[in-house]
Amino acid sequence: MTLSEALKEVFTELNRISAKEVIRIINERYPNRWKKNTIKAHLYGCSVNRPSAYTQHPYMPKFLFDLGGGMYELYNPEKHGKYDKGYPISIKPAEASGEKEHEEEKISLSLERDLEEYISRNLGQIEEGLTLYSEEGSSGRQYSIDVGRIDLLAMDKGGNFVVIELKAGLATDRVIGQVLGYMRYVRKNLAKGKDVRGIIVADDFDERLKYAVAEIPKLKLKKYIVKFEFRDIEV
Repeated sequence: MTLSEALKEVFTELNRISAKEVIRIINERYPNRWKKNTIKAHLYGCSVNRPSAYTQHPYMPKFLFDLGGGMYELYNPEKHGKYDKGYPISIKPAEASGEKEHEEEKISLSLERDLEEYISRNLGQIEEGLTLYSEEGSSGRQYSIDVGRIDLLAMDKGGNFVVIELKAGLATDRVIGQVLGYMRYVRKNLAKGKDVRGIIVADDFDERLKYAVAEIPKLKLKKYIVKFEFRDIEV
């Protein structure tokens, strides 16, 4: 039995369940067969509503719906709507009044996805010596943990961990709790005595965020700048 098949069996029985509970059940049924982070990577890779799952794990079957906060359930098109490569392909009638907000959110998510793709391939532009963290069955891109999902988990040239959170547009002070939570998890569960710090990447930052980060030595802000280049095309 593959891990995907084992997961489908669990979700067919229970429907909605947390990642933590899934890991416990899988380990009970199949002792020492799959590592914790391999199971987490499969939960993400089998989710129909996560765009990166289609690029990072294209061969995994998509039968789960990621509810956020470490919760998953069996995907039901009638309940969750239809998805194409991680994106909803239609807006339900009841949501029509919020169509503008929906489009703005979709654009923001698209920008963050593109930003994530670029930075993951060019980590050295954030800081010299940065490399994407990797381990068996899991990469540092959209790294799933019990308290959420880290946009990019990297290692610096000294072997220390760097948590990178990406925001398209303006980042507010609300992101601080999110990043600090991720940093604490990494320090407690992965670092093994190594240092852990964080970087927030955004187009701009509100004043409250700047003031708060000034008091947190292990957290930095990085502004991205988009440059356009135009070329004539011979026809």
